[in-house]
Order: sequence, then structure tokens, then C-alpha cells
Amino acid sequence: MILEEAHFGNIITESTEDKKIYLKGIFMESEQKNRNGRIYQRSEIEKAVNKVNEAAKAGRHILGELDHPPSLEVRLENVSHKIVDMYMEGNNAIGRAEILVNTPKGQIAKGLIEAGVNLGVSSRGTGSVNENTGMVEGFEVVTVDLVAQPSAINAYPETLSEHLQFYKRYGELTDVAEALIRDTKAQKFFKEEINKFLKDLYK
Repeated sequence: MILEEAHFGNIITESTEDKKIYLKGIFMESEQKNRNGRIYQRSEIEKAVNKVNEAAKAGRHILGELDHPPSLEVRLENVSHKIVDMYMEGNNAIGRAEILVNTPKGQIAKGLIEAGVNLGVSSRGTGSVNENTGMVEGFEVVTVDLVAQPSAINAYPETLSEHLQFYKRYGELTDVAEALIRDTKAQKFFKEEINKFLKDLYK
């Protein structure tokens, strides 16, 4: 499982008709090394953008949570926003998310935004990282979550939370396993991480 936090402009728009709150900015980046030494190919990010837009077009908007959960599952009780659309601008995926102000976590996000808090964003998905090159392969986006304390690069909030290192936190491994029941790619990756965990355990 990969959680990748990226630049987010926190551009807030509020409609005068229905008072909807949107966040707009860079959701994902490609073709450049991030703070954790990872590189996403543009084709991988473009594929994620297409997935988001196809879901929205079909009326099944991808939902995101407030804070990172320990698994791939999106829990409705933690949903704070829905991703309205995305598009590529150069090597960046520009996204627009609507804060769901009638949900408990959406209310919290709204309150934070109105208080002037800069929220960051973090993509959540599956994939593998080449340890030698840092290249991410087979990236499958699940959603983009809101996060509280991103680190800053070039005045844009960015953070990185590494869920590929779950084997160092044994208590979360079972949660990930449950989320991977129907995902064959993720199952293979999870098996590799279990093996790494066992090797670390007996060092």
C-alpha cells in the first residue's frame, strides 16, 4: 500500500448559491523525485486521473477521508470530501474536491479551513517501489485524503507517509490484509512485505 502526500494549493472556492466549499490544487506529481526519493511516471498519474474522472462521470465519485486510515478501505464514517474531477497540467494532476459539510468529518474539515488551517492532501493506493531507482510501478490510486501536518516544499504543503513499511508496525498488518482480499496485485505485494517483516523479526 502506498500513501503519497503531495503539493496542495488549498485554493478555496465557495459558491454563492449553495455555499459549497471546494479545495483545488496539485493532488499528485510525476516525473520528479519527491522527498522520499520516489518517482512516478506520468503515465501512472495520468491513469489515476482517468480513474477519478470515470468514477465521477458515472456518478460514483471517489470519496476521501480526514486523516490517513491504516488500510485501503474507505470508511463512510470518516469521509470528509469527494473528488469532483482532475486533469493533467504538465506532469501534475490538478484536482478539485468538495468538502461534504453535512458529514461529521466534513464539518471538521470545514471548521479547519474557515480557521485558516492549510490542509495537505495524500494519495492512497497500491504499487511497488524499485529500491534502486525509486521508481513507483503499478500504481493504482484508491483515493486522496486530507492530512493535518504536511511538510513544506516551495511554499506548498507536502508530506509523505510510508505504508510500504507496514512490516515495521505489526499491529496494522491484519487491517491491510483484509483490504487486499480481492486485489491480486496488492496480495502479491503484501506477501513480499510479510516476508520482509519476518526477516526483520529474526535479525
